[in-house]
Amino acid sequence: METEQIGSYVPLFKSKIVHLDLKGAPPKPAYFEEIFPLLAKLGATGILMEYEDMFPYAGLSLENTPAHNAYTPAAVTQINQLAKENHLEIIPLIQTFGHLEFLLKLPEHLHLREVSDQPQAICPTQNETLPLLFQMLQQVAKMHPESKRIHIGADEVYFIGRCNACQERMNTKLWSTSDLFIDHVSAVAKFVNNKLGMRPMMWDDEFRSFSESQLVQSGIGKLVDIVVWNYKPSLELDREIWTKYLNVFDNIWAASAFKGATGSNQQITSVRYHVENHRAWLRLIDEYKDTAFISKFKGIMLTGWSRYDHFAVLCELLPAALPSLAVDLLLLQYGENHLHFIDQEAVKYLGCSGSFVFQLSQETYYPSCNFPGWEVLSVIQNYGQVMEQYAKVLNNSVVRGWLTDYNLVKQFSSPTHLSGIGTELSYLQTSFDSLRRESESSFDAVYDTNTAKEWFETHVKPMADRVNELLMAIETLRTKNVWPRRPL
Repeated sequence: METEQIGSYVPLFKSKIVHLDLKGAPPKPAYFEEIFPLLAKLGATGILMEYEDMFPYAGLSLENTPAHNAYTPAAVTQINQLAKENHLEIIPLIQTFGHLEFLLKLPEHLHLREVSDQPQAICPTQNETLPLLFQMLQQVAKMHPESKRIHIGADEVYFIGRCNACQERMNTKLWSTSDLFIDHVSAVAKFVNNKLGMRPMMWDDEFRSFSESQLVQSGIGKLVDIVVWNYKPSLELDREIWTKYLNVFDNIWAASAFKGATGSNQQITSVRYHVENHRAWLRLIDEYKDTAFISKFKGIMLTGWSRYDHFAVLCELLPAALPSLAVDLLLLQYGENHLHFIDQEAVKYLGCSGSFVFQLSQETYYPSCNFPGWEVLSVIQNYGQVMEQYAKVLNNSVVRGWLTDYNLVKQFSSPTHLSGIGTELSYLQTSFDSLRRESESSFDAVYDTNTAKEWFETHVKPMADRVNELLMAIETLRTKNVWPRRPL
């Protein structure tokens, strides 16, 4: 009976697009050979490839834009072919308004910033802006000849209408910042539609404050597919927003998250948190199942952020979040009423043991798995355990009472208490050394050396350095045999 019920479920989302955020921890091209077949088996139908500075831009105005370890044209072609072999649609994502730090941080593009000391948003009024963006889009489109869609970003544009040129333009045309925003994205969307022959998609958040009449009058609903994002277990989207979008846009996509939405330096992915986010999306779309609006919902994008922006540190790495992604994809396939079945299917697909959803702890500690990049998850699990031990040791009453900065500066502490805490700190030091060796060897199957180095230096080295400082301080303190009278 259970199997019959599962088989009779009709998925609400026919298209399930997995977002790969390459501005943080870009996988080696060879890793896609392993990961694409797995994603296809789990029910994914496409990949939203956010290249950022990993795309091999060329030409005088863009030659310095790619990262030093950017993919080569041959690598992009290889990734496209691998996607095609696994029946996965590639949708490139290129930011065209905000989140352009990778472009605007460079000295040659400084003059295109909306705010001179903020490389976040591009000025839509500068004469060079649109030709530069069109050049980027054209290069990306040319290297994705089989892609029918392209995502133009346009979320979180923190600075609009601030520069003198934009102020003058708005005053002349009697425009608001909303008018300026919609004029720019419309120009980009028209270029994608008319010149590239592709369908543009964009994030929705800047439109949430627009009135329905503003959107209707602009004609934006015919120009782009809107992608409505929310990553919380309880969707924070006003009912009025949905009514407005359904009346304005022909094609609407949802955007959930399978990782990268619970903290800018988060490393451990909570499966249950992201399951609840996907359950909330299913419940919302289910409300429209028997209405004419249901045909407007085209699919869902499962976002997986690797950095919160270009300057942020790495958050959850892709292999560490694969349990979450597997459960979420299967949840979209079979519905929320079969969570135990979905959990066990995900465990089976990833070659793991135990449970992803129903474990006692929210943390991702799995005894063993057998999926591409499992070794990276193992390192992250070890990191989580060492981090817990680190917090416990530094919260120890001996450290708080006899090994404070005051004790170190005044060279005044009890040798009786220092011996025991020194042993615990030495054990931690050994654990950090092991993490360094493990990350260097395990990351190699998925990432280049830059990612392993950055991850260790960002998340492990600060703790290791602090432990080394305390161990050296203990050695110095223990050489003391007499102490001065108070006050010190």
